Amino acid sequence: MAIKTLLIACLVLHAAPANAQLSSSTFGGIPLWADSALRIVGLNQRFTLTSTLNPLVAFGDFDRDGLVDVAVEVKNAGCGIAIVHRIDRSVHIVGAGTQIENGKSQLTCGKWGVESAGHQYGHGGFSHDLLFATDSGAHSGWLVWDGHAYVWIQEGGA
Repeated sequence: MAIKTLLIACLVLHAAPANAQLSSSTFGGIPLWADSALRIVGLNQRFTLTSTLNPLVAFGDFDRDGLVDVAVEVKNAGCGIAIVHRIDRSVHIVGAGTQIENGKSQLTCGKWGVESAGHQYGHGGFSHDLLFATDSGAHSGWLVWDGHAYVWIQEGGA
């Protein structure tokens, strides 16, 4: 009997820290650091996720700092992507009615993802990741961090 009680107590105590880190208002599938950054900028008031239970989320080093960043699909007047940089918790909205540095304002819902750039940089040998997307005109391209903002580079250079 004492072993059974001890086992139950261990299971309850082991599960308690995990529950303390989860928020009932968290966007599903998004790390807490990214969730809080998105909420601070009012993402839940200005935009909606494609699904709050299972949003389209991608992870990658988009700003080339060696840390994993988060991208999540959002909707407003149209579709776009909210990108959170891990290093400073900054949030960058591309598309969804927000003009991308060099021209696009809408992306096609669900037509985006992450690819490795395949290039090595710095002494640590990290490779960075690129966001690829399709705009509302069905043109494919890349969303690239230029150090200040995300810019659109159309595939094929056209």
